[in-house]
Amino acid sequence: MKTFRKSIVIAVASLGLGGAALAASDPGTAPTGGGCHWGVFGSHGAKSVERIAKRQAALHDKLNLSPTQEAAWKTFTDKLQSATPAAPEAASVATMTAPERADRMAAFLQTAQQQAATRAQAVKEFYAVLSPEQQKTFDSQFQRRHHHFGRG
Repeated sequence: MKTFRKSIVIAVASLGLGGAALAASDPGTAPTGGGCHWGVFGSHGAKSVERIAKRQAALHDKLNLSPTQEAAWKTFTDKLQSATPAAPEAASVATMTAPERADRMAAFLQTAQQQAATRAQAVKEFYAVLSPEQQKTFDSQFQRRHHHFGRG
């Protein structure tokens, strides 16, 4: 029993150390500054726009909107489009000093917060137009779409 336990401890320790060594020695994983950390779309703009359009179309179909609700849907999607943060140019960020990047990040976050408030208001206005059954459908779809919030 003692030998088995020692073997397990040694195996776990060697896997942990080996994984740490691999992670530390891989220079190709460093961020390049032009990745998708900025804005909603990052470096995958066209694919993201297409994916968002498909999601909106699927949600539209699932909600079975009445003709009177179509105007509210159009207003809702237009407000979501206008509340999309723009990505900064990677070249300009790369030449900035650390304090300049910090100021730029603060400005970006302030803009993103304002745009989040705009999106929240658009959701509230559209949600008020939906029937209780449509609200349940919207709740389930909206919840899935925002699963990434809260990650560190």
